[in-house]
Amino acid sequence: MRRFGQAVRRPGWSWDVGVRGRPHCLGNISPVLHGRAGLEDFFGWMRANFDPSVTWRDLEWVRAQWQGTLIIKGIMESDDAAKAVDLGADGLVVSNHGGRQLDGAMSVAQSLPAIAKRVGNRTVLLADGGVRSGVDIVRMIALGASAVLIGRPWAFALAGRGQAGVAHMLALFESEMRVTMALAGLADIAQIDASILARTALRD
Repeated sequence: MRRFGQAVRRPGWSWDVGVRGRPHCLGNISPVLHGRAGLEDFFGWMRANFDPSVTWRDLEWVRAQWQGTLIIKGIMESDDAAKAVDLGADGLVVSNHGGRQLDGAMSVAQSLPAIAKRVGNRTVLLADGGVRSGVDIVRMIALGASAVLIGRPWAFALAGRGQAGVAHMLALFESEMRVTMALAGLADIAQIDASILARTALRD
């Protein structure tokens, strides 16, 4: 009954989600679906248009067509990182896509040090995955990230309390970062490096 009451109070949202299924379709392909936005429509288009034979030549082609900033997401190996940078990538997102694609895949924290050692001085490295607190952000920077992406936490906060929830989450993360840095003897984010990590093997 509570959900029914919520649906009645938000008829526009109920229509979009319950009838049209709008959140189930990516906005960048909705024009080619011509108003069809159900899950089957979306996955049907994906099956028909997804090319599983993508190679480094495709990245070369994209780089030749696009003169703006080019950031490649999903890099987990140092050899791939070096290849992407050699082909003109301006930045890399070290990410295992939330661990949803391959069971047993390495975590971002495991992959990041080797990638940072290989190309950290040549490009921007963004860490994406497993970040649930300000402490995690400090850890990722210590492992070699230039910056850290936040995925699920803000989505959960938005779902729970709307914009106020996201603002509260960001404030918590900032506070946790400040406390972590203070306890590690750091006064500036630029001072964060592998020396603050307990696992010495990660410093190499």
